[in-house]
Amino acid sequence: MSRIYKTLLLAVLVGTATEMQASVSNHDLLYVYDLAVKHDAQNAEAKARMHATVEKTFQGRAALLPSLNLNASTQFNKVETNVDGGSDVKNNYNSHGWSAILNQPLFNLERWFNYKQTKAVSEQAKYQLASEQQGLILRVCEAYFNILRAEDSQITSKSEEKAVKQQLDHAKERYNVGLTAKTDALEAQAEYDNARVSRILTDNQVSVSYENLRTIINTILSDIGKLKKHMPLLAPTPAIIESWVNNAVANNLNLKAAREELIATEENLRAKKSEHAPTVDAFASYNHTSTDSDKARNSTNGGTASGRSNSTVVGLNLKVPIFSGGATCSLVREAGYLMEQSQQRFDMLLRETSSKTRNFFKTVNSDIERVEARKQGILSSDSALKATQSGYEVGTRNITDVLEAQKRLYSAQRDYLNARYDFIINTLRLKQLAGTLSPDDVRSLSGWIIFSKVES
Repeated sequence: MSRIYKTLLLAVLVGTATEMQASVSNHDLLYVYDLAVKHDAQNAEAKARMHATVEKTFQGRAALLPSLNLNASTQFNKVETNVDGGSDVKNNYNSHGWSAILNQPLFNLERWFNYKQTKAVSEQAKYQLASEQQGLILRVCEAYFNILRAEDSQITSKSEEKAVKQQLDHAKERYNVGLTAKTDALEAQAEYDNARVSRILTDNQVSVSYENLRTIINTILSDIGKLKKHMPLLAPTPAIIESWVNNAVANNLNLKAAREELIATEENLRAKKSEHAPTVDAFASYNHTSTDSDKARNSTNGGTASGRSNSTVVGLNLKVPIFSGGATCSLVREAGYLMEQSQQRFDMLLRETSSKTRNFFKTVNSDIERVEARKQGILSSDSALKATQSGYEVGTRNITDVLEAQKRLYSAQRDYLNARYDFIINTLRLKQLAGTLSPDDVRSLSGWIIFSKVES
């Protein structure tokens, strides 16, 4: 009974392992995105930069809080005193002391505005990280679909090479039996050579595309599926272009980061101006000293001496800046120029974001029409090729006409495939501009991927 159980258990484990291996071999877009989140160096660098920047907020707040320092010292003292008309006095002794100093800023505008600046800088870093995470989604999708694009182009190039080879063989047969001139075979040979070069280029492009993805996910993949033949071509919603522009102005992460940068420069200007203002600090200190000269002997009477003292001081410290050689005024002017620079950069980014949003909104809608038009172009090119081939058989068309019609057909196929991928990427770019791009879009796109075998 135990032996049967072990056999069944082994079979189950082997079957499970095989099933897991088969499932892992299918690397859909969501799986690739998860790898990118874990392994992308650019994204990890942005996270570290954000955490480092956020620490500045704690540092700025610390400058407003009390500070407590403890000092301690011990020393050996050797004193020799020459007395006129008397004997010399020598005294060796140890002295010890410690002190505690507490300081609390009560009024310091510069530190306050510096703290507000660090808060704005931290918010800027958070928006920059969020923007980088959206950028990661776009980079992964572009790299992923560039592979599918390259593989589709490779399949098309192989089919074209095969079709041109058939035309070449057919032209040679017709030439051998005297139906056509030798120029037909030579033209077909030249076209075949060009088709072969194109196929070689697409083979290399597939390898390059996989390598580009590997730099993001740090993993070598083999099968990432195919894009479904029938995918939804959804127009941007809402269908009002100004709604997308308004969303972009309000939610674009790069714009939000630029706003925080502008706020930070405004606080920096206030901080520099505050260097003209007085500062008030409260302080308290406690000092303890002790002197021990048990081993020290007075040369006159051989006596010993020891003593202790304690002191407590509480007070206020007022500092009024009067003149710094013009440095403070220069710092104020510099901060003003930096704020103006940030303002101009924000205005420029605002205009670019609005313009790009309008352009990509129009481009996505144009892509939908272009996909449909390219699809119809394939049917038209195929019909034209068949008519040209029939004319070639009866002698009304020549081999050049056939090869050109054939080239137009495969060019139409490439244009159609590229239009589909352009629609996907441009839709993602539009969402990124509007600040709405999220992992949910990756999940949605992942549903458009299939792993059935495609004959090339």
